[in-house]
Amino acid sequence: MKIGTVHQFLLGTLRGRLILGVAVVHAVMMTLFIIDLTVRQRAMLLEHQEEDAKALAQTLSTSAASWLAANDIAGLQELVEVQRHYPELIFAILADKEGRILAHTDQSRQGQLLLDLSGELRQAVISRSPVLVDVAVPALLGDRHVGWARVGISQSTAEKKLAVIVRDGALYALAAIVIGSLIAWRMGRRITRRLYAVQETIGRVHAGDSHARSPILGSDEAAVLAREFNAMLDALDAQRVTLVRSEAKYRLLLQNIRVAVIVHGPDTQILMSNSMAQTLLGLNEEQMLGKEAIDPVWRFLRADGSPMPLAEYPVNRALSERRPILDLIVGVQRREGDAGIWTLVNASPQLDEQGEITEVVVTFVDITERKKAEKKIIQLNEELEDRVKERTEKLEKKSDELERANKLFVGRELRMIELKERIAELEKKTGA
Repeated sequence: MKIGTVHQFLLGTLRGRLILGVAVVHAVMMTLFIIDLTVRQRAMLLEHQEEDAKALAQTLSTSAASWLAANDIAGLQELVEVQRHYPELIFAILADKEGRILAHTDQSRQGQLLLDLSGELRQAVISRSPVLVDVAVPALLGDRHVGWARVGISQSTAEKKLAVIVRDGALYALAAIVIGSLIAWRMGRRITRRLYAVQETIGRVHAGDSHARSPILGSDEAAVLAREFNAMLDALDAQRVTLVRSEAKYRLLLQNIRVAVIVHGPDTQILMSNSMAQTLLGLNEEQMLGKEAIDPVWRFLRADGSPMPLAEYPVNRALSERRPILDLIVGVQRREGDAGIWTLVNASPQLDEQGEITEVVVTFVDITERKKAEKKIIQLNEELEDRVKERTEKLEKKSDELERANKLFVGRELRMIELKERIAELEKKTGA
């Protein structure tokens, strides 16, 4: 098994983490137990060794008191040599009351002076360690101080026994880790087998089997999880049925509505369209699906007939401005040279819970006939204006003629009146 596979099993699976956790707990607990056992055993052995050293020194001082008083070097050396039978003895010393060595297991040390003896006449532990326990005891003959007995012993034998204990403890710890891991593996296998059954159901559902369910029975966590998962799948099935029915009603409504509807995705691709939109744009549903607003199959015109830039396309404006675009007059040319049609367009972006645009619904109402009628009305208005202008010009011309005629007539009348007045004056003068 490769290292990566082992790492994935131990850290990437519930069973592996359970085994690893149990093994680590066992290892930590057994290590702490062995350390505690070793410390306690070493302390106990050291204490026992100290008691042995004290007892041996006390016995030696008692046996050597009379010999020290007599200053019998040979007898003292013989007593020291007898102590060699003690298995862990390092040295045995008999000294006079001033601390001068009279007998020593190492006879070359005879005559040397012990400088680390206590000034008080009492038993003293000079050194206390696993390497050496050094005890000095005063030798008394009655109440008279006659010298010193000193013993040093080691723990070599005890250390060997302690090492064996530690080794056995380590083996027991290893055995406990292995056994615990096997138990954890078995327990993990039993637990995860039920979880894997749920995972298998999830895989079947993911593959498209909406009727898959977890057949786990019982009252443990895995069974509760399976029941909850089955209940969730049942709820999803019910929602799916409701959604399918709702979508069917939605599609039926779109197909029957007398308005062209196109649903774009956030990338402007067409997700859905109804028959009115397909008729209006001259494409069937299969041809419409997946097309984008920039598709060269059609192009949009402004209300004045000029080409509409891509940024002004209704779906693009709804995406960029993130608001509905209402009552926009757009011309649609479905192919080169086509007279095209005129539409009234509304575009509405749909947002999800996070405020992201999920789709844009664009509706088209064909206003080509209305546009033609408006154009015809404009032409009629223009013709009427031309006729009115022409009639106005004619009337103005006749008015000018009438005004000239009227001025001529008035001039004649004035001349007639003036002539009559002159005739009257002549007649008046003649009569006179």
